[in-house]
Amino acid sequence: MAYLSNIRLEHPIYLKAFHQIGRLSSAVDTTINLPDVSRIHAIIEFKKHWYIRDLSKNGVRVNGERLETHCPYQLKRGDQIWFSSAQKEPFVIASLEPPKDILLPAYHDNNESHHLEPIYLKRYHFLPDDTSPELVVIYDQENQEWQCEHLTSSQCYVLKDGEQLEFSNKAWRLFKGAHSEEQETEYLDAQPDSNFRYIFNISQDEELTELTIKDSQRCIDCQTRSHHYLTALLARYKAEDLRQNIPEPSQGWRSVDQLTKDMGISETHINIQIHRARKQLAELQETMGVMVPNIIERKRGRIRLAATNYQVIKGNQLEIDSSHWLN
Repeated sequence: MAYLSNIRLEHPIYLKAFHQIGRLSSAVDTTINLPDVSRIHAIIEFKKHWYIRDLSKNGVRVNGERLETHCPYQLKRGDQIWFSSAQKEPFVIASLEPPKDILLPAYHDNNESHHLEPIYLKRYHFLPDDTSPELVVIYDQENQEWQCEHLTSSQCYVLKDGEQLEFSNKAWRLFKGAHSEEQETEYLDAQPDSNFRYIFNISQDEELTELTIKDSQRCIDCQTRSHHYLTALLARYKAEDLRQNIPEPSQGWRSVDQLTKDMGISETHINIQIHRARKQLAELQETMGVMVPNIIERKRGRIRLAATNYQVIKGNQLEIDSSHWLN
């Protein structure tokens, strides 16, 4: 993540992919309140490399040389930038990493948040960690937005640029550094495959559940995970409705209350299991270049298996094969 440092600033200035600098605080990303700084004085932007453009009347100097107005200058690490003759110290290019979306500590005086490092957001992120999550931050590629869900309350909302969230008694704010258009390119190039078959293999004592995903070209071993049992249970619910000729849009929906009873775990744990299942499949796109459709659907306190092509095997015996009813 690219950022500027200045000896007079306590915190780095992280750069957005299109980052405006100037005196007009309502219009720029970084405000420099000095008399010879223009309202929008300069732009730093990422186009495979980082560039700076001078838009001002009084000029921008890099390493002592004034830039030509409106002409992009490719930045190098260590470059010293002067936006004003009244500056006491230069802004220094400390990093030229590509732009990213991150969580920044919401700094307060005399607070331990001064020592916290930014959190670089993945597409699916448990916070504070995977083992004891309090909330999950998810990038919704369809709507090109970050969403946050609190696992204890199931409250879900869109997380906007600069918005604050809290976990582990610490406050953070979202810093949207990446261009959404560029961020989406890899996902648009890898559309979900609707021909996957989900095969759940449950041990005879129902203590262990494996998941394998197959299509005409691949066989993906999702290994043994506790959250696969939840998904297999959703497959059983859906198969019950399928046998009764209930229309597909209505098949498999069950309340979270029923799931807590059937599985003997809390609603919070159910929510964690749902997100662990979704996260594992979302990560297949990053690790294998395979984009798997969302396996679990949710609405109004109910959830169901999203897939229509599935098998459940208990021990070595085939228990459910959805294709028997679909063909």
